[in-house]
Parts: sequence; C-alpha cells; structure tokens
Amino acid sequence: MQLPSLAPGKRFTLPRPIGSGDALLLALQAQDLAARQQRLAIITAEPGDALRLKDELPFFAPGL
Repeated sequence: MQLPSLAPGKRFTLPRPIGSGDALLLALQAQDLAARQQRLAIITAEPGDALRLKDELPFFAPGL
C-alpha cells in the first residue's frame, strides 16, 4: 500500500491496520523517505500507540 504524499495544510487519515500493520507501513514509508534523505514525523492520538510504534518500528526497519 502506497501512502500519498502530504502537503502543508492538508489532512489525511487511514483506517488503522490490523495488528502491527501500521508499524510495517510506517517503516516502509520511513525507509523510502530516508533513501531520499527526508524524514518522517509520526503523531499518534494515544500515548500507548507511540510507545508501541517505538518498539515495533525497529523490527521492520532496523536501520532507522
């Protein structure tokens, strides 16, 4: 699944994937951006999601 590029002032949401699917998608997006020397900022609505992603992202993208 390819995420659309974001533009300043625009909002985009997706339904939450099952399990660790969101961590996988975010890791792939971050790797793609890192290859172009860009960064990805991730903002979560719940602190628990931020902690979970912090633990899961390195599994899918150890080099980030």
